Amino acid sequence: MVHSIKKIHFMPLHKRKIAGHFFTFITIVIWSVAFVSNKALLSYISPIENMILRFTLGYLFLLLLYPKWHLPHSIKNESFFVLLGFLGIFIYFLLENFALSYTQAANVGLYMGAIPILTALFAHFISEDETLSPNLFIGFLVAIAGIGLILLEGSGYEMRLKGDLLALGAAAVFALYSAILTRAPKGYHYIEITRKSFFYAVIMMLLYYFMSGKGLDTGALAVPVVWGNILYLGILSSGLAFILWHKGIEQIGSIAASNYIYLVPLITAITGILVLDETVTLRMIGGGMLILVGLYLSQRKP
Repeated sequence: MVHSIKKIHFMPLHKRKIAGHFFTFITIVIWSVAFVSNKALLSYISPIENMILRFTLGYLFLLLLYPKWHLPHSIKNESFFVLLGFLGIFIYFLLENFALSYTQAANVGLYMGAIPILTALFAHFISEDETLSPNLFIGFLVAIAGIGLILLEGSGYEMRLKGDLLALGAAAVFALYSAILTRAPKGYHYIEITRKSFFYAVIMMLLYYFMSGKGLDTGALAVPVVWGNILYLGILSSGLAFILWHKGIEQIGSIAASNYIYLVPLITAITGILVLDETVTLRMIGGGMLILVGLYLSQRKP
């Protein structure tokens, strides 16, 4: 796996772009299915316990993939990895979980749809290679309309200021994480960059957990479904997906990669149909078509 991804560097530019789009799409599929897995897991353990277990497992998985260990090159570089772990993992997941406790899941899903346009805004100022275009904004509006059709099926929309602001904050944090990922220090293996950010994020999670004074329900760890979902979230959704997200951004840029987040509600809905035997509705079909059109418009060059 590692060697096959490393070969991407020696491909012609157009093939690297295709590989980048493929990696990003696979990441989004993994993360979309993770919503179902995460929902099942939170019936047994708390959100912070979920985060600690999955990212510790993800860190160990990355250590197996790339066992080489280097001493810190500089305080500046290590500070960058701390920032990645703080924004993209620790703060993002905390804000998302708090948002879900104060507002509807549909509201959180809608605000997550703002990640691509927020990424574009951040990347425009952080990276010289990323530029804004009218197609980004048009695609955003079309995709958000499609996301709304799918997520608000039968539930409507109710503004809940505290939860909605937390969800919007989570979207902004992940957008900033994706944008600054393009500025990763040179000379580090991409797996090492991801692994270091996991390491610092897990330390922050443990500090938060012990300061909260909560105790682990060890009985939940004896339930097979708990470990099944932890394995999926740790190895695939955390370990593998974050590697692919890093490579996708490296090949096609943070804006193009983030546009694929529009697909999350659509893929999650398809997963619900296949796994949970949910029904297909005209609103879901219409929403899915709008999301695909929005994604296409966002990816088009002006």
